[in-house]
Amino acid sequence: MGRYIMTMEQIRRLSDQELAKEIEEAYKRLFQLRLQKELRQLQNHREIWKLRRHLARLKTEQRARQEVR
Repeated sequence: MGRYIMTMEQIRRLSDQELAKEIEEAYKRLFQLRLQKELRQLQNHREIWKLRRHLARLKTEQRARQEVR
């Protein structure tokens, strides 16, 4: 499950398009995890917490790039 967690250094190396795609994929994964939680199929509920933090890091970098322009 740790496959989608990146360091800030890795996030900064992404292009704008890759960053947008990563954010979109993170939202899709978050939806899947929430659905699994409701259906009681989720084994580790901490995955939701980790993914939300990852999504926040991605959006922070996206916002920082928008402010620079």
